[in-house]
Amino acid sequence: MKPQTKIYIGLGIAAIFAIGILGGAAWSDHKIAKLESAVETAKGLADDAGQRAEQKEIEASEYKQKIEYLEGQLADIQTIARKQDEELEKLNDNSGHARVDVERAHHTRSIVANADELCKKLAELGHGCE
Repeated sequence: MKPQTKIYIGLGIAAIFAIGILGGAAWSDHKIAKLESAVETAKGLADDAGQRAEQKEIEASEYKQKIEYLEGQLADIQTIARKQDEELEKLNDNSGHARVDVERAHHTRSIVANADELCKKLAELGHGCE
């Protein structure tokens, strides 16, 4: 083989290696550019998700405050309801006693009495004369 042929073969092999290296570098650059683009897109989505998460946390704290306020209102209403139930029970007891007193008064036979005796009887029932 002639030295000139050997040089051409060496140059051809060097050219193939250079094309391979340059092609590989170009392919690598292309893949890196695609990955960088994907990273930027992912960063944008992550930022959006972070902002939405912050907004949802703010809304959640507002709802928590509303719940605490409404629970306080409910406790106040329950206290008022208990007091009203106690008052109704007292009124029911009083009206029951008054019914018994009325029934007792209906069943007593009438007798002739003067004002002093009548006041004494009313005082026994808890309604004294004035």
